[in-house]
Amino acid sequence: MTTYVQLKAFHAIAIERSFHRAAERLRLTQPAISIQIRNLERESASALFRRIGNTISLTEAGQALFENTSRMFEAEGMALDLLRGEEKEFSQTIHLGADGPHAALDLITSAKTVHPEIDFRVTMANARTTWENLLSLKIDAAVMVSAHLDERAITQEVSRQRLVALIPANHDLGVPKSITLEKLVNYPLIFREFGSSTQKIVDDALAKNQFRVTPALIMGSREAVVEAVARGLGIGFAYSREIAGDRRYKGVPISGIQHSNIDMLVALKAQAKNPLVVKLFEVARNLHD
Repeated sequence: MTTYVQLKAFHAIAIERSFHRAAERLRLTQPAISIQIRNLERESASALFRRIGNTISLTEAGQALFENTSRMFEAEGMALDLLRGEEKEFSQTIHLGADGPHAALDLITSAKTVHPEIDFRVTMANARTTWENLLSLKIDAAVMVSAHLDERAITQEVSRQRLVALIPANHDLGVPKSITLEKLVNYPLIFREFGSSTQKIVDDALAKNQFRVTPALIMGSREAVVEAVARGLGIGFAYSREIAGDRRYKGVPISGIQHSNIDMLVALKAQAKNPLVVKLFEVARNLHD
């Protein structure tokens, strides 16, 4: 029979991704917490964790259980606070994930205007990592470009923006009003890392036009791409709202990439009744309208 102690041990490991840190969190010995997980997995007939060397990740069954234990222990904490007549300090804080700063900051600015009592903690990452953080409940909601539809999530459009080529100010191309993808592939190009929403748009466009490109550089962040372009190391790609105010490069529309990208506010359906998430979605709807 599954026990509260087993679920508590599982939840701690799912958060810490470490048996040792989970044991410290619960003030137990590591063997004791290992026994609880062994019994839980045996009783459920499911593997809840993948263990590769020192790395621990959740299986599909573990992820599903983690989503439920997160709600369970959140409700437990709220109940205890109610009984004590206390309000946790972080109860007015939204942990927001984002795969880019601009749309997220626009949303936060609008939210703070309407709800100054709400505080924000922001985690920046690429689109793939941000989505994984959302699924693992490391964040409450996320602002993502062209977020894929998923039956587990609710979404709200925040804004739209276009992908442009970042061309150094002193480039041989000058500053054309627009440029074709066919012309761009003849020059050194700077790509983002795998998992970037920006790079996915570029990759899809290249594949559609059957262009094979070896990038001059692959950079791990939007800021790194911008700096590489500014130093004349190649032509990069970014969204139109991300490039204002820097004379070292110009953003030029790409005629081969007409897609307008949508910044979406995303949250799991499990968070649909979270009062702070509800308020954030209301702000996003007003911002879009």
